[in-house]
Amino acid sequence: MTHGSQPRRGLIIGIVLLIVASLACSLGGSATSPTTLPPDTTQLTVPPIALATETPTLPAPTATSAPPTETPPTGKGPDGCELVEQYVADVTIPDNTILSPGAAFVKTWRVKNAGTCTWDTGYQLIFATGNQMGGPAGVNVNLTAPGNTVDISVNLTAPTTPGTYSGKWSMRANNGAIFGGVTVVIIVPATPTPTPSLTPEPTASSGIWNGHWESNCGATNCGAMDLVQTGSVVTGTYAVGSGTPGSINGTASGNRLTGTWSRGGNAGSFDWWMGGTGAKWRGNYNATFGWCGHRTGDTDPTTCDVGTFAGAWNAVCEGCDGAMSISQDGRNFTGTYVNGTLNGTIDGTTATGTWHTDANTGTFTWYLINSQQFNGNYGGTHPWCGYRSGSGAPSPCLKP
Repeated sequence: MTHGSQPRRGLIIGIVLLIVASLACSLGGSATSPTTLPPDTTQLTVPPIALATETPTLPAPTATSAPPTETPPTGKGPDGCELVEQYVADVTIPDNTILSPGAAFVKTWRVKNAGTCTWDTGYQLIFATGNQMGGPAGVNVNLTAPGNTVDISVNLTAPTTPGTYSGKWSMRANNGAIFGGVTVVIIVPATPTPTPSLTPEPTASSGIWNGHWESNCGATNCGAMDLVQTGSVVTGTYAVGSGTPGSINGTASGNRLTGTWSRGGNAGSFDWWMGGTGAKWRGNYNATFGWCGHRTGDTDPTTCDVGTFAGAWNAVCEGCDGAMSISQDGRNFTGTYVNGTLNGTIDGTTATGTWHTDANTGTFTWYLINSQQFNGNYGGTHPWCGYRSGSGAPSPCLKP
């Protein structure tokens, strides 16, 4: 080795040492100048999602009250006509009427033929569901053209066990199609423990209809009658001792007793008013036929026959068409119509009285045709007639 090579070797070693130091600094990093690395995406923080640990509470459904009468289903009758029955009213035994255990009663509905079929031979109201209450499988329906109303009655018997009972009846066309529907709902109360009474005749507060009566309905042997009043419920038997006794089921309100009668397969309504002494009553059956009564040893009231004008009417007259309301107490009645008041008396099926409008006044006479219509006049020559909801104006309206 020559001396000339030593400086060169030293230079090479120096360069190597500088390179090593530089690498050490690059790999070791610096406290003041850190190297920035891209973030590790596997470690990113994601906002937590709250998981439901309980069943969510749903909003309660909005309560919807059912209409008094359900919208009746429709069907197809013979030749494809539309079958639609529309409930109009309870003629007798409104829903929730209280009846004595085992009491016989007649339920009558008024319905409208709201379809295009004519209800004729073969159409029936048949038992559908609920409690049949001793009723038949079905009853025939009278001829009813589209747009007209008809009353349909079924003879039923209240159960003997206390409770609330209901039954549904449906219409059946002569091709077998079932449509429409009406219901009957009655309440049979628990029988109260009888309390002995020392009073021979009941007072008004204890039941003015209780006891034995002699009645006059114009029919053979209908006279002897025994009634039992429990609260407002009155039941009983008439034509007592005859071969075909009849039954009475009614509701008392003040001095008035209304309800249904049935006898020998026939049935209908009655409307009676008790006199002030509690010994006589007057009224009708089926709204137009006289029926009165008295206690044994007394006599019939002077006016026995009193038709039912009480209730709501649609009046037809010159200048006073519209709603009219009558309040009746036996023979006497008062009322209001669209532009005035009226009062009068009733004998049989004839009502006579006086109308008042502002300073004007005059007389009127009405003649009851049936439970739904009357015709008549005011001033003797001007027509004044009336009809109840579900019926129509009589023709002719004027009856002098």
